[in-house]
Amino acid sequence: MEPGHEVETHAAADATPLPMPVVALGAPAPQPPFTESSTADPQPFVPTAVSLLRAIAAADGPWFPARFAAAVSVPRDSLDEPLTELRVAGFVRVAEWVRGVGQGYAITPEGATAAADPAVLDLLSRPAVEHAGAAVPAPGPGAGSADPEPQETDLALTPPIVVPVLLMANALWFFVCAVWGIRWGLTPARVLTEGHRDVLHRFGAVSGTDLIAGEWWRLLSSCFVHIGLLHLVGNMFVLAMMGPLAELLWGRGRLLLIYLISGLAGSSLAMALRPDSILAGASGAIWGIQMSLFAWLFAFRHHLPADLAADWFRRMFVVFVLNVSLSFLDGVSWEGHLGGGVAGFLVAGLLNAVRFGDPQRRGTAYGLLALIPVLCVVGVAAVMDANGTPGWRRLHLRLESERGASEALARQQKLRAAQVEYNAEIAWRLAELSPERVRPFEWRALVLLGRTQRPGEKVSEFHQRAEALKGVADALVTCATRESSGDEAFDRHRERVRACAVARARAMGLLLGLLETNGPPPEAAMDAWRAARAEADQSFKNLGAR
Repeated sequence: MEPGHEVETHAAADATPLPMPVVALGAPAPQPPFTESSTADPQPFVPTAVSLLRAIAAADGPWFPARFAAAVSVPRDSLDEPLTELRVAGFVRVAEWVRGVGQGYAITPEGATAAADPAVLDLLSRPAVEHAGAAVPAPGPGAGSADPEPQETDLALTPPIVVPVLLMANALWFFVCAVWGIRWGLTPARVLTEGHRDVLHRFGAVSGTDLIAGEWWRLLSSCFVHIGLLHLVGNMFVLAMMGPLAELLWGRGRLLLIYLISGLAGSSLAMALRPDSILAGASGAIWGIQMSLFAWLFAFRHHLPADLAADWFRRMFVVFVLNVSLSFLDGVSWEGHLGGGVAGFLVAGLLNAVRFGDPQRRGTAYGLLALIPVLCVVGVAAVMDANGTPGWRRLHLRLESERGASEALARQQKLRAAQVEYNAEIAWRLAELSPERVRPFEWRALVLLGRTQRPGEKVSEFHQRAEALKGVADALVTCATRESSGDEAFDRHRERVRACAVARARAMGLLLGLLETNGPPPEAAMDAWRAARAEADQSFKNLGAR
């Protein structure tokens, strides 16, 4: 926290304990209260929870451990354990931090009442093994009476719940993916080593094309999908090592919030910079948990012994360096790690402001916590167009190329289908109506029409032949009337075929009318038939070789 702004509400309102264990708190006999102006006893002073509680209660304003330790001639570090127990019990709270003096503390209303309650002081004077799970008398209005009302307060650390649930959820989802992959025909070895892109995508992995399709939920679901057993075991091992400590420090709800927001932020940054890859894994969320431990250590370093804080920082820094080096291996998304780590650190800082800040700071922190997921999604959306990050530009170019190839293939398939239909339905009908096939029949019909007496059987024969040709022409008109094939030359040829069929059908219709007349047909009707024949022949001439 920033110097000068490190304040805290009553510890009783936040059940999440600090990481230091509750240990024996000194001699069983209560010590008299001390202030900075007190004179030390001849016997060496042993700081206990009781003596510090009385000293803080007697202080006028903030009580500073550094000044107290100098006044009673004890090491400053010897005050850390009793102070931790008093904070866990809710008897003291963090006050102002003063440069050159350090962190200050103040008594809470519960602590002030406890300082006057002999039963509570007696319990605090016992070794931790005796009172860790004992019933602590709750100080009340009758403080100091012989028969106070008891209240159960469990000072033992609660076991983690969120981390085991996350471990089981990730393992179970991997098992489901593996079973589905085997059902799809993948070998068990393939499923356990690298999986399959389609299976990973079906069960929640994310890529840039998914976001274009509006499947934003994949930014979070991808945090529970893993590419092979080694990927799963590596991530779950790190989560199992760091998660319980983080859950102890932050509490269950806050740890889950850090995990989910960090996972979302990691996926968002990875998709913003590398949308052309498929993303899966809980690494971003785990990096968020790791960085939340750094944030906690930075915020509460003044409450830990200096050597303990330094040793803890060194260990975490070694793990941090190892994880950074792994982030740049092939197939590992350093973008997801970076996004998750930054988000985890920021969320942790805001959670501290919510826990220990004044009302104004808590309200601001709540608003920023709600804003981080929104900014993650909006940030990805802002770079998704063709003018966005280089990754999105490459993706749009690839999608455009694939779209063009797909459209070309579709046009080719459509043209092939039209050509198959042409060969099956049009070609033979067109041949039946060609001038070479029709002209001998028309000449014989012309001779027949010129006779005064026309035999009935001949007229019937010619009538049937003309009806058959007209039927072929009408069918050809229908077959040639189709939607565009996508090929301009083919469509133009098919339209000419249709014109030929229309002209031939009209000529055959006029011929049928002439055959139904008795005697020589009218000259006007004969002229109309000759014109229709010429039009049909010209249409076929325009058709060319086809």
